[in-house]
Amino acid sequence: MSLNVTNLVIGLLGILMVQSVSAVNFYRYENDEGRKVMTQTLPPEVVPRGYEVLNERGSVIKVVPRAMTPEELAAQAEVDRQKRLDAEQMERDKQLLAIFSSPKDAERARDRKLEAIDVYINVTRGNIAKLQSEYNTAQAQAAARERSGEEVPEYLVSKMESFARQIRRAEESIAEKEQEKVSISDEYQQDIDRLKYLMEKRNAGR
Repeated sequence: MSLNVTNLVIGLLGILMVQSVSAVNFYRYENDEGRKVMTQTLPPEVVPRGYEVLNERGSVIKVVPRAMTPEELAAQAEVDRQKRLDAEQMERDKQLLAIFSSPKDAERARDRKLEAIDVYINVTRGNIAKLQSEYNTAQAQAAARERSGEEVPEYLVSKMESFARQIRRAEESIAEKEQEKVSISDEYQQDIDRLKYLMEKRNAGR
């Protein structure tokens, strides 16, 4: 009895394995005339149109969509790009709101930075005035020697050149700081405008 049961189980397993191996999938697609066709093989020229894969019982087990046209691909790329930009903007808004509680808060932060730069510029201008005074003194000494027919000493020439270089670098530094003020104002203005928009949007949603 035990042997018969074993043989029966083995036989059933064999049948299932044969059925599994012999299982055939079918492909359903539209032909050139727009009619639904089902075959066991899939013509290569049909693949771009899209098709369905069915099992031996006629149940759909997979759907392959048609290939998108160049226009559709471009439109999808634009949709994906816009989604990415929206996600990036949301992240920037989140960071912005974590830093500033209101537009006024951003304005105060901007003003503190601009004031710090103004202090630097004023100090540098004071240094330029001192350097210019020392340069003028050295220049006057050199001119006096030339008028008396004496040769201008090398150390005096070097001193004047050094003063001139320091003045030039200080003036360039001031120009850079002035440009930095413009950049800071522009950047903060963007943040301030965005904060105003977010605040208005939040208040409108209440």
